[in-house]
Amino acid sequence: MNLLLIDAMNLIRRIYAAQSYGGAEAVEQTLLLSQNAIIKDLEKVGATHVACVFDGKGPTWRHEMFDAYKADRKPMPEELAAALESYMARFRKLGIASMVFDEYEADDVIATLAVKTSLKGGQVTIVSTDKGFMQITNEHIRLYHHFDKRFLNPDDVRQQLGLEPEQLVDFLSLVGDTTNHVPGVAGIGPKTAGQLLDEYGDLDSILINSEHIKGKVGQTLQSDYRIALLARKLVTLKTDCELALNLKDFRYRKPA
Repeated sequence: MNLLLIDAMNLIRRIYAAQSYGGAEAVEQTLLLSQNAIIKDLEKVGATHVACVFDGKGPTWRHEMFDAYKADRKPMPEELAAALESYMARFRKLGIASMVFDEYEADDVIATLAVKTSLKGGQVTIVSTDKGFMQITNEHIRLYHHFDKRFLNPDDVRQQLGLEPEQLVDFLSLVGDTTNHVPGVAGIGPKTAGQLLDEYGDLDSILINSEHIKGKVGQTLQSDYRIALLARKLVTLKTDCELALNLKDFRYRKPA
C-alpha cells in the first residue's frame, strides 16, 4: 500500500490566501487549484490510496486540556468555510476519500492513519507544511511540502534545528508552539532548548536535572516545569484515534 494523506486545510487555506481577489470566484478557483494539486501529488508519489482530512469544528481534547489552545489563530474566511462540504463532495467524485471528525484535529487523524498503515508495512506520504509531523516520520512515513515541491526527512530536522526527529516534541515543549498558542517555558528560546537537549537528551532528563542547571534557566525549569509537561501533551500527535475506518476505503480509483 502506498497511502497519500492530505492535510486539507493546510493546503486549501494557503492556496486561498494566494488569490488576488475574494468572494465566490476565489472559492471556486481555490477548489480547482486544490484538486489539481492533490492529483499532481498522487501522480508524483504513485499513491494507490488517498485520504483528504479536514479539521472538524471541535472543541477537541486539547481545548479541554488548555482552553487557550489556538486562541489567536485567524478565523477562516466565511465564504471558504461555507464551501468545504462542496470541496469534499468534489474530491470524492474524483476518487479522493475525504473526511472530517469533529472530535479530532486533522493532524491526529492523519497521524493515526499514517502510523497504522506503516505498522502494516505500507508507505505513507503526508502532504503538509506543518513540521510537527516530523515527530512520526521514519523509513515508512515521509512529509511532502507541496509548495516547495520537496520531501522533508529527518535530515531536515537535524540541519534546521540540530535535533533528532524524536527530540522535536521535547524541543517544542520547551520553546512552545506559537502557531497553536501553546506556551513554552519563559526565557527558553530555540538556542537554549537545543543546548539543553544536546546535554541531557530529552525533556524528562532536563527536568530531573533542573536543580543542577545554573542560572535563571534552572530556576525557571524548577518552578515552571508543569508548563513544559502541558506543552508536551499538546504538541504530541495522537496516533490512536478511534476512527472506525477501513484502509481499503481509501483506494484511489481514477474517474473514467
